[in-house]
Amino acid sequence: MKYITVLFALAGTALFAAEPVRVSVADFGAEAGSGKDCVAAVARALEACKAHESSVLVFPKGRYDFHAPEGGRRIVGLAVAGQKNLTVDGGGSAFVFHGILGVGALNDSQNVTLRNFSVDWDRPMIAQGIILDTADDHLDVKFDKAAHPFEIADGKIFFLGEGWRRQVDGYTLLFDKTTRELAYATRDSTIGDNALFNTRSEEVADGVVRFHGKPRHKAEPGTFIALWLGRYVANVFDVARCKDVVMEDITVYHGLGNCIVGFRTENITLRNFNIRANEAKGRVFSIIADGFHVNTCKGLLKIENCEHTGMGDDFLNLHGMNVMVLERVDDYTVKVGASGKGGASYVLGVGDEVWFIDGQTTQRGATGIIKEIKDVLGAGRPVAKHIVFEQKIPDSVKAKDALENKTWNAELEIRDCRILRAHRARGLLVSTPRRAVIENNYFRTAGAAILVEGDVNYWYESGAVNDLVIRNNVFEDCFSSGYAGDWGHAVITIHPSFQPKSDADEAYHRNIRIENNVFKSFDYPILFARSVRNLTFTGNTLSKTTTFPPFAQNKTTFVLDGCREVRLEANTYGADVLGKNVRTANMKPGDLDIKDADIRR
Repeated sequence: MKYITVLFALAGTALFAAEPVRVSVADFGAEAGSGKDCVAAVARALEACKAHESSVLVFPKGRYDFHAPEGGRRIVGLAVAGQKNLTVDGGGSAFVFHGILGVGALNDSQNVTLRNFSVDWDRPMIAQGIILDTADDHLDVKFDKAAHPFEIADGKIFFLGEGWRRQVDGYTLLFDKTTRELAYATRDSTIGDNALFNTRSEEVADGVVRFHGKPRHKAEPGTFIALWLGRYVANVFDVARCKDVVMEDITVYHGLGNCIVGFRTENITLRNFNIRANEAKGRVFSIIADGFHVNTCKGLLKIENCEHTGMGDDFLNLHGMNVMVLERVDDYTVKVGASGKGGASYVLGVGDEVWFIDGQTTQRGATGIIKEIKDVLGAGRPVAKHIVFEQKIPDSVKAKDALENKTWNAELEIRDCRILRAHRARGLLVSTPRRAVIENNYFRTAGAAILVEGDVNYWYESGAVNDLVIRNNVFEDCFSSGYAGDWGHAVITIHPSFQPKSDADEAYHRNIRIENNVFKSFDYPILFARSVRNLTFTGNTLSKTTTFPPFAQNKTTFVLDGCREVRLEANTYGADVLGKNVRTANMKPGDLDIKDADIRR
């Protein structure tokens, strides 16, 4: 009887739970289609939502304009802080931004959903033109002056935005005039770096600018060129110290930095979140930098049915950070940098469990739990941090070793996405010790489709993979731009900074399974793998395309360096697939088991 009473009590709780309160931005002064700045009105509406246990912020469908304030103060259009059980529903509206500002910031919030809207700027911070002529001493480019206004001052071009005036400061990329994809066999600054565009220019006809200097590359007339006017100016969405965030049915046409930056957040779901070049406006570009950049998060990162084009960097970068040890202070304390590459102590928190990483072998060792983090002051400001542990740290820990946060690592599931050549660099960058599944996606990327790194010498992005499955994907004409070492080494590139020196070195990554995928490639390199234990390439189908001529310097299908327990088995190779060969280094004969009769060593 007591059991039945409990059931009825639980059912009653579910039946009579309060419905979310609907709050309309229109009631706080936001007017769709008016062109008026709605930043303050939206802020008032969000504040009103805090009064309710659960709420839905509603935008009646229309266009809403968000303006940066005068004086350069940084703001965002949707500032969500300290909120719970909130849904922001754009109702299919267009959010249009003006000047230097971010779209949204989610901080210290729980169970927040953003959905149903698009994001764009009328005056983007990327200038697009069409190449008319490439000569030995100049480059002529035609700009649409309404979309990308500019002025020539003292013989130099300045592009004009809302509250900004900028020269070229970033990537200069070429896009095919027919496909509008990143041009074949090009990379950053193929035609010329910033100096070509910022040294001497003149307007020789209406909207036609002649850049004086020697171009590095002869581009076909009609080729699109996109000139970045900034780097990491403002993220589109910042998500920090949150839990259970969902972003769905959103299209971002432009943004001034990375699109989503997740930090110390648990559980992020991105569903039908697309970053696209606005074809209705004739654009080949979208945002300035990465699509999804997720750093030091935990729980599950789930990405479903997303498509990205026109970006300035990778579709996804999931990683933690290696924090370099500057000094062993005592048996419980190490000194690390306060900020900057290798000194990103902000990724560590009291109570976090961390691995001690050997700086020479890059192997994870013992763990410790952080008891206290103290500033080390110099000239009255923090110049370093002392990380104090609850337990005695291993005797082996020394300067040039590293700390890797074990607590804050996310699992990954990415499915049914389209990762395309219409943006710069690579597709997915995955560095997490948690389970990661990449399946049922379509890849057509300029650089490597998938890159698995882990380094302690440049970006300091951790960490070693322990369980990665890549299955049932299609890879078509990937690795068509860049060059080896720039945007990867092969369609799938596994390239930690650790360089094996002999066949006795322990591997950095573990348990990577590449299975039942389709590779359609015009070139040789399919897999480059360094320092992996238990690597399998099984049940895949390889065929050759004629979309482009081969251009890779590497004429090998599989390159394996310092790998252990590698198996190639049950793969199908088309008769004209290039290479069908494998090259190894720092491996014993028993480290590689080849069951595929078509493959030669």
